[in-house]
Amino acid sequence: MKGRSYDDGCATAHALDLIGERWALLVVRELMFGPKRFTDLREELRSISPNVLTQRLDGLEASAILRRRRLPPPAASWIYELTEWGRELEEPILSLGRWAARSPFLKTDLPMTRAGLLLALRAMYRPRRNAGFRVLLDMPRGGAVVAGTYESLNILPDVPDAGTHDASITASPDVVDGIVFGGRTLLEAVAAGDAQVAGNPGVLQRFVKAFPLPETAVAE
Repeated sequence: MKGRSYDDGCATAHALDLIGERWALLVVRELMFGPKRFTDLREELRSISPNVLTQRLDGLEASAILRRRRLPPPAASWIYELTEWGRELEEPILSLGRWAARSPFLKTDLPMTRAGLLLALRAMYRPRRNAGFRVLLDMPRGGAVVAGTYESLNILPDVPDAGTHDASITASPDVVDGIVFGGRTLLEAVAAGDAQVAGNPGVLQRFVKAFPLPETAVAE
């Protein structure tokens, strides 16, 4: 580990030593659904500078949260991926998302990355009877099939087989976020040219209604 420490024996303080620097946890978030190159991370984390991203990657690698690996030819590029221990941060990230979703100060009109959207879906999924769906989210930087059952939600990133889903939404993560969490309807997004849909309309409606936001906390 590098940088400042809280010098506190509490494991929570140690966690902040590891991932408490600005951008660190968002770098982890972006790697939750697979490895990425430095340029991929720069494209998703739009406001981060190259120097800061390099510092965060070095720190997370030194802390055994991620590792750097060179792909074999013909790609031969370097990628960053979470270690097995690093992937265990998914549950804390989901818990933080559920908690922060109740914030009275949450801004719902800010940009959303693909990984951020998929984790939000996982965090907010509320199973219902007869709520099964398999929806392909076809997004610019990679798709995913989101499969919901009465018991759980399964997210299959980068699934190319058209036969693996019953309906599809082609849109940016920002638009899907607005449809699922922002109160925008599918019809409005399609009419505005921001989304294309295909497949079973009932499946699409079950998908949209499966992620209710929690009640906003009272700012006392």
